[in-house]
Amino acid sequence: MKPLKDKVKKSFLIGQDKAVDLARSAASSLENGVDRLLNRRLTLGVTGFSGSGKTTLITSLVHQLQHYSDALLAAFPPVLQDRLLGVQLSALDGVRRFPCQQGIEALSRGRWPQATREESGFLLEIKFRHPPGLLRRGKPGISRLYLEIRDYPGEWLLDLPLLTMDYRGWCAQSHSLFDRAMRQSIGRSFIEKLKSIDPLEPICELQLQVLWQEQLTFLTACQQAGLTMIQPGRWLHVAPSGDDSKLPFIPLLAITGCSEDQLGGASQDSLFKVCERHYQSYLETRVKPFYRNTFQKVDRQLVLVDVLKSLNSGPEAFDDLRFSLTRVLQSFDYGRNSLLRRLIQPRIDRVVFAASKIDQVLPDQHEAVRALMANLVQEARRRAAFNAIDVRCEAVAAVRSTTYVDYQGRQALQGMTEQGPGVLLHPDIPEQIPAMDDWQALGQWQLRRLMPPEGLQLMAGGRLPHIRLDSILNDLLGDRFL
Repeated sequence: MKPLKDKVKKSFLIGQDKAVDLARSAASSLENGVDRLLNRRLTLGVTGFSGSGKTTLITSLVHQLQHYSDALLAAFPPVLQDRLLGVQLSALDGVRRFPCQQGIEALSRGRWPQATREESGFLLEIKFRHPPGLLRRGKPGISRLYLEIRDYPGEWLLDLPLLTMDYRGWCAQSHSLFDRAMRQSIGRSFIEKLKSIDPLEPICELQLQVLWQEQLTFLTACQQAGLTMIQPGRWLHVAPSGDDSKLPFIPLLAITGCSEDQLGGASQDSLFKVCERHYQSYLETRVKPFYRNTFQKVDRQLVLVDVLKSLNSGPEAFDDLRFSLTRVLQSFDYGRNSLLRRLIQPRIDRVVFAASKIDQVLPDQHEAVRALMANLVQEARRRAAFNAIDVRCEAVAAVRSTTYVDYQGRQALQGMTEQGPGVLLHPDIPEQIPAMDDWQALGQWQLRRLMPPEGLQLMAGGRLPHIRLDSILNDLLGDRFL
């Protein structure tokens, strides 16, 4: 009887632990819901394509808020009005903690924080004095804003448009993209191989694996060349022997020559049917869960774009960025947050589009960069404005890495590059989509990768220089401190 009694006792204890966990989870959800209803909780999504500087910006943002008394945040009202009392950082349930401390350590050593390869986040409890008001009977008091910040690799963002197209549609889009000059120069032989494959013929697993591996190499080369519209985006950093390798698929470029009857009547072991099944599996197991678990929890969105890098990569890379932004931003779920919706299913009610790394151009060009950013997302701004969404465009440097010097009778930038200290010159930045004359001037520009400024003493809370990060904070959060 004793073994049976022990087994019953063990089962009871396990059930008790599960009940406690469920109760805690329910209490936490209820508390979060109440905070959301009272406008005390806000979820900020930080997105952007690979290399746009998301990790650095989040690291800088946290450091500025934690050490607000030493930071330059004049455009952020609670700091300017001496109403900010403190910021406390904690983990976010169910999400890997964002590596803030590692980012600060990297910057202190003169290195950029390592880019994120998986979803992460954290919770900021911001304590502040609210100004006196009618409902507060003229008395100032203390309030708190609980800010969730969620970060994820920019590559995942590129997969959202796949939710709106089937496998055949993705193949047709790939056919159009692969005919462009830059992709042809990067992988002409691979593209010709894809065009020669008969979608209706069966293919062995080993052959498909070889083609998939070639595709991974091609996608990486496209990214390194400055192209943005790369799908599937997750495959840019996928492990060749990981889970994704079990369900490989490739774009069948010859599919455009097949009729619907031919494709519909294809055998189940044909390359078309195999790739179609694997494509749908990718959407179900990778893209859809990310969309549900991230975007349905986001109230406000910060979208970072490395506009200067795309300009420097040439007209085709710039057009590729425009196309990527247009397709990705169609996936965002805009809509006014009603009182009930705030509790059940939040929707984005404010978006800030920010051109990053503007410390690479002189101050008199910052407004041109911001205006160019606004032109890039013009279609998305119209769509958001139609839904009464607050849309703003900015230009920012999360960490300012340059200073201003006189060089041969003109003002120039000076900063630490990968080759050492150097003077940086650049042409005028167009405020609108570049014309032919603009591209001729931009073609002489050699954009150099900057390193963080030397001598940062951040481990003890030293000042971290930035450009307009306080404006970003105000755009995203300012109304919550009124």
